[in-house]
Amino acid sequence: MERSEPVTGLRKKLVVPGEVLCVLEEFLPRLGSFVNGEGKVKARVLGEAVYDLRSKEVSVRPLKQIIDLRAGDRVIAEVKDVQDKIAVAEAFLKLPNIPLKYRRTGVVIAKRNDVLDNLLGIGDIAVLTVRGVYRGINTFDVYSPGCGVMLAICSVCGNVLDKRDNILSCSRCGNKERRKTVLKYGNLDILKQLIGEEL
Repeated sequence: MERSEPVTGLRKKLVVPGEVLCVLEEFLPRLGSFVNGEGKVKARVLGEAVYDLRSKEVSVRPLKQIIDLRAGDRVIAEVKDVQDKIAVAEAFLKLPNIPLKYRRTGVVIAKRNDVLDNLLGIGDIAVLTVRGVYRGINTFDVYSPGCGVMLAICSVCGNVLDKRDNILSCSRCGNKERRKTVLKYGNLDILKQLIGEEL
């Protein structure tokens, strides 16, 4: 169903993903739309296509809120794998307090002379910055100010590590490990406020 708003110069209609909105010569694609190889502008999401008759641009406003991750965003993520130079993490919350409906997987890459084993561990909950998103692949940064591990897991027995000075130690097995931690490391109240009581 299409409707016009002559005062604003906008025309709107409901569209589905992949639906042809126009050809490139008619309107330029903006948020929620894209151009295929044949020069046709198509909808990327289910939503309301908005044709701006003045600027000759078309965009699609999604019916459901889509939470995008962009460079500079901060997220809380669970570390899934750690190797010397690369780690894999799954973001589940966009700060300040927006839960992600689907976890977003991304990679953390070590600086030249660093080893990620000293910064992150498998199972850790960490604050990371989004460095970029390229073709759906997120890259995360642990080096930015305010980033680091909020809760570290012992690599030997799986217990939560306690922080004493700059060393993290396990009260169960006595294992000692290093991490890059945030200022309020181990504060479960902050974590519960952010992600809920199920923690």
